[in-house]
Amino acid sequence: MYQHILLAVALQQWDEFSPHAVAAREAAVALAHGSGAQLSVLSVYDYDDDQPDALSLPLEDVSRYRDTQMQRIDAQMEAKMKAFLTGVPTHETPITPLLKVGNPRQLIVATAEALGVDCLVIGAHSKRSFLDVLLGGTATAVSRHAPCAVVMVQPGEKRPLVQTSEVGQTHQAPIPG
Repeated sequence: MYQHILLAVALQQWDEFSPHAVAAREAAVALAHGSGAQLSVLSVYDYDDDQPDALSLPLEDVSRYRDTQMQRIDAQMEAKMKAFLTGVPTHETPITPLLKVGNPRQLIVATAEALGVDCLVIGAHSKRSFLDVLLGGTATAVSRHAPCAVVMVQPGEKRPLVQTSEVGQTHQAPIPG
């Protein structure tokens, strides 16, 4: 069925993993295990613009502070990814964690293309802000541009929504088994 599945999950903004992220992880692991596919897990994040007042510090101190903050955020994201994957049976499904800095909508699609995945799993409608509602959300944008089948998962669903970018139609996925 699938050879390589990419799970895209937002980890940066959450102290606890969102129900959308957990549901997407469960669906991706089940799909990968059921089809014998390789599973890559991607989280795209950004560096906070939390800088000290540039006028009160010398430029080299601001630069050093920014470097320290970037290293701190990188370490936090590595820890979050490790915690997110804790308990997933990796002996049954090999998992490659991926962390990237930048725009999630662009990097998820670019990563799917670069890896040659044939299925992308993402949590649907995990709105964090009013701006997400206005812009339509990352999951919707990614589903429009993904080079492969997209499985959009909501917590508590019996069956995930599947949308393929080639066809652009949404339908209920059949229940396996």
